[in-house]
Amino acid sequence: MVRRNGVAPTPAFSEGDRRMRRTMSTLIAALALLLASLLGPATAHAQTAGDKPTRHLHDAIVKKHGKLFFQGRVEPGHGPVYVQKKDCAKQRCRWHSFKRVRTHGPQERWSVRVYAPKHGNWYWRGYVKASGDYATSWTHVWKTYTRRY
Repeated sequence: MVRRNGVAPTPAFSEGDRRMRRTMSTLIAALALLLASLLGPATAHAQTAGDKPTRHLHDAIVKKHGKLFFQGRVEPGHGPVYVQKKDCAKQRCRWHSFKRVRTHGPQERWSVRVYAPKHGNWYWRGYVKASGDYATSWTHVWKTYTRRY
């Protein structure tokens, strides 16, 4: 602060005004970030027209009455789920078709019984083929095995 004639100049803005300006600028910056996060994926998607959204398959392996079931729910849409099995984790082991499962009900649920080997591991996954505005969608990869005590 520069003094003139030994007197300090009076500030143009009071402390309350400065606090209000800081609050407003913080609020504007937060709104700009929110707007950018909401519009960011939409504009990024519009730029790459070749990309299609995928469906969520909400998959899980559950145990019912001592038996294993690979089940899920296709969201959004419908279509058969193709379940595949792999005998080992190595790259040389290929995925094999296991079963084609139809979806049913208003929530497009699907379920198929899967098995576990006596020794080693088996791997399971599923997918829904591309159709309409959606790309091919994949489940997670699940491992089944038998525990020896």
